[in-house]
Amino acid sequence: METTYESALEELQQITQHLQEGKIGIDELAVQLQRAAELIRFCREKLRSVEKDIEGLFEELT
Repeated sequence: METTYESALEELQQITQHLQEGKIGIDELAVQLQRAAELIRFCREKLRSVEKDIEGLFEELT
């Protein structure tokens, strides 16, 4: 399944919630924090890409 912005954000929210609720044990903590960093990177790149696309559209209109 391809990762979408929405699915990455949802997974990131789940990780955050599990951290806040203490549902992630110490052994799993590093793995989940690594995954969270990957998801944040993915979301940032996706937002930058969309921003460039939108800027390009506006440049074509002027």
